[in-house]
Amino acid sequence: MIRGLVGVALALAGLVPLGAGVLFLTRTPFRVGLAVFTGMAAAMVLLPPLVYLGLAPSVPLVLALGVVALAAGLLFGRPSRGGLRVEPLPLLVLAVPLVLLAARAAEKPVDQYDAFANWVLKAKLLYFDRSFLSASIAPPVHREYPLGLPSLEAYVLHAIGSANTRVLHVLFVVFLGGLALVAWTVLRPHVSTWPLTAGLSLLLWMPAARDQSLSAYADVPLACLFVSAVLLLASEQIALGTVFAAAALATKRDAVAFLAVLYAVGFAALLVRRDRDRIRAWSISALCVAASAVPWRVFDATHDLHDRDVKPSLSHADQFGFVVGRLGHLIVERAYLWALPLAAVATIVMLVRGRDRQLALGALALGVGLLAALVVVYVSGTTGVRYLVRSTAERTLITPALLAAALLPLLATRALGAPRPEVTAARAPDRTPLRSPRRPRRGRRRR
Repeated sequence: MIRGLVGVALALAGLVPLGAGVLFLTRTPFRVGLAVFTGMAAAMVLLPPLVYLGLAPSVPLVLALGVVALAAGLLFGRPSRGGLRVEPLPLLVLAVPLVLLAARAAEKPVDQYDAFANWVLKAKLLYFDRSFLSASIAPPVHREYPLGLPSLEAYVLHAIGSANTRVLHVLFVVFLGGLALVAWTVLRPHVSTWPLTAGLSLLLWMPAARDQSLSAYADVPLACLFVSAVLLLASEQIALGTVFAAAALATKRDAVAFLAVLYAVGFAALLVRRDRDRIRAWSISALCVAASAVPWRVFDATHDLHDRDVKPSLSHADQFGFVVGRLGHLIVERAYLWALPLAAVATIVMLVRGRDRQLALGALALGVGLLAALVVVYVSGTTGVRYLVRSTAERTLITPALLAAALLPLLATRALGAPRPEVTAARAPDRTPLRSPRRPRRGRRRR
C-alpha cells in the first residue's frame, strides 16, 4: 500500500507542470493545489486524443505535455502567484474529512460492477498498452464512453509501477479536495471564513459524496469538475472554467446534458443584461468545449460504438411521474444532507427580501435545469426507465447536490444579510459577478 500511495503522490506531482502551464495561459494566479487539480483536468482533456492515436498515457507523455504547457504559459501567459493568504485553522478543519476518507480509500477494493467492468478495466487495459476494443476476455461495458478518467487512472498506474487499482480510490478523494479548493478560491472574497468553512465541511462530509468516492464510479469526478466549471465561469474566469467544462465532458456522457443547461442559463442571463463582451467570451468557451468532444465522437463513429441506452423520445412520457417522484424522494434523503432543499430555501429568501436577485435567479434556474435535464434523460431511456432510475439516480443526483452544497455558503449568507468580508490588499482585483457592487457617486469637490 505504501508503494501505491507514493506512486499516487508522484503522479500528482507530475501533473503540476501541466497545471501550472494552464494556469499561466489562462492568467490565473498560481497555487500548488490548484495546479494539481488543473493538471488533472487538463490531462483528462489532452490524453484521450493521444490514446486514440495509439500513444500510451505514460509518465513521460504527461511530463512532455507539462513541459510544453509550462513553456507556453511562461512565453504567452501571465505567471503570477496567488494572493489569497493561507488560513491554517480552516485548512485543518477541511483537511480532516479528506484525510479520513483517503485512509479508507487506500484499502478499499474495487468491488462495484461498473467500476471493475468499465472504468478500472479500461484503465488497466490502457496501462498494459492494450486497446479495449480488441479485448476478447470480459470486454468493458459502455465502450462508447469517453476515456478521460481511464486515461488519467492509467497514468497513475504507470506512476505506481503496477496495476494496483485499490489506491486509485485516493484519486477520487483528490477530486473532492480540488472542488473544495476551487470553491474556497472563488467564494472566499464574498463569504467570511467560518461560514465558508462550515459550508465546505458539509460538502466534504456528505455521506453520498464520500460513499460514491469509494465506488470508483465516474460520477464524483464528473460532479467535481462540473461544479468547478460553474464556479469559475460565474466568477468570469472563463478560460480556466472552459478547461474544467471540457474535462467534465471527457469524463462521462451525463456532462452533455449538464453543460447544455449551464450554457443555456449563462447565455440567458447575459442576454437579459445585454452584455455583448461576455456573450462573445461564453460563445468561444462553448465552441471550445464542443470541439474537445470531436476526437471522442469521431473515434466512436469510426469503431461503430453507438450509445443505445438513451434516445430522445416521448415514448416513455408516462413514466414522468415516477422519475420525478424518485428524484424528489432522494433529494430529501440524509445522504445528501439536504443540500438541495437548503439552497432552494436560501434562494427563495433572497428573492423575497430583494437581495442579489440575479444570483438567486441564476442559482435557482441552474439547479432546476439540472434536475429537469435528469428527468428528460431518464424518460428518454431505452432499457427500461424504472430500472435505469432505480440503479443510477442515487449517483447522477450527486452533481446537483454538490453544486448546491458548494453554493450554499454564499446563498445562505446573502439570504441572512451577513456582512461581506473586506477585500484584502494582497488579493487581486475582484472581477466576479457573484456580487453587484454599487458604483460610488461622483460628487463635486469643495474648494
